[in-house]
Amino acid sequence: MEPSSQGWKPPGGSGPAQPSPFPPRPEAHPYAMPAGVQPGMPYPPYGPEPQRPATNGFAISSLVTGIVCCLPPLGLVLGLIALGQIRKRGEGGRGLAVAGSVLSVISTILMTVGFATGTAREAWDGFREAAREGAVAESTFDLRTGQCFDTPGRGLEDEEEAVSVRIVDCDSPHEGEVTGTFTLGASGGWPGRKAVEAEAERRCEDVSSGYTLDWWAVPPTAEPYYYAPTRDGWRFGDRGVTCALASDGPKLESSVRSDRTTLDPAQLVYLEGELAVDTVWWEEPEELFEDDPEANRAWAERMVRTLSTEARELRSGPWPASALRHALARAEEYDTARRHFGRAAAARDEQGFWDATSEAADAFRQETEIAVRSALGLATDPPEEPGEPGEPAKPDGREGPLPGGGTTV
Repeated sequence: MEPSSQGWKPPGGSGPAQPSPFPPRPEAHPYAMPAGVQPGMPYPPYGPEPQRPATNGFAISSLVTGIVCCLPPLGLVLGLIALGQIRKRGEGGRGLAVAGSVLSVISTILMTVGFATGTAREAWDGFREAAREGAVAESTFDLRTGQCFDTPGRGLEDEEEAVSVRIVDCDSPHEGEVTGTFTLGASGGWPGRKAVEAEAERRCEDVSSGYTLDWWAVPPTAEPYYYAPTRDGWRFGDRGVTCALASDGPKLESSVRSDRTTLDPAQLVYLEGELAVDTVWWEEPEELFEDDPEANRAWAERMVRTLSTEARELRSGPWPASALRHALARAEEYDTARRHFGRAAAARDEQGFWDATSEAADAFRQETEIAVRSALGLATDPPEEPGEPGEPAKPDGREGPLPGGGTTV
């Protein structure tokens, strides 16, 4: 809400003057009147007021220079010049000149002692460090994709509302890395913190997935994170969300980025294909087959279409000679899984559905994926994300995205 202000009106100042309810008092003169002046008549005019001497300009400059302390000897010089001119011209400002000279002498002594003991250098170094930190501070409203940062205070876990972060080099230890930004589409009034956070978590998962296609290379301590608008920010038009991957524990040692800006064509084709399969796999309905058979069969059909498309991409990819054989083996696994998902899409009962999806999951071999990755120069250490007991494992034991954490700005 923009601040508003109203002009102050004195009591009774808005209407015309009201006549006094009391009769007028006779004029009274408690003091003796000057000779020749009749009661009720104005006093005669006074003579001209004597002109005050002008204040010397050097005196003013001396005082200002002595207070600022930027060039202490200069204040002393200006003060001495001012005192000489004041004596000759009869100008004012003697006190200013004396005060400026004294302050300059004191500042000169302090500066001399500071340089002799090293205190001045420490103060200057501190000033330069503060200026440097100020230069790398970035508002959370202005963070850009690919920037790495540290948060103020004692880390992410103590941060509730943030205004700025400290930008650092991604090759040095850092707490977080910006994976992308987007604008909330809601208009009108504040939708509520829960609604904003739910939208930020959902969309930041997609943003971060596209930023880290080689998710095997992401440290296990890195989790989805975001900066979202507060109620006050929303009131002033803030709709931006900044997505990041950040660590509450050990700092990240390097950039986690693996997208079109960092990958070669073969790496990009392979990782985008794996992401496409995983994205549909993560869309598996929460309801059991017996509770919503149509939703589960529809999901299995989407898996059939996705696996068919990505198998063709694997067979026609721009593979180097060292990766071709392994990429074709992965395509065969996609085809095998596709056939089992086709059975699941036509299943008439829960047992048939789960038998088919379990066999589809078994078609994916982690050894094949490691071989492709090794040939393409990608990460080869799979993250440890075991599935829940009793559920068919997702490809290579993968689970859905980690739960996101966030803060408001």
